[in-house]
Amino acid sequence: MKEKQAEEHMDGVKNMKGIFFLLGAVFGALTGGVTQETFMATIVGAIIGLLFAAFFANILLKGREHDR
Repeated sequence: MKEKQAEEHMDGVKNMKGIFFLLGAVFGALTGGVTQETFMATIVGAIIGLLFAAFFANILLKGREHDR
């Protein structure tokens, strides 16, 4: 029973990481596009947003197991 709960919890954590990546890409793209007003800046902003999301999800959140 506990193994099933642990697996479900890990699925939920993976889904949360996906949300962080999505938010990072969308808001990074919006920020880049609005500030520079070019399509290339939108792409660069999305990439930088993904990098920040990866840093947040894999380094900052990883150390906070007790909050989940």
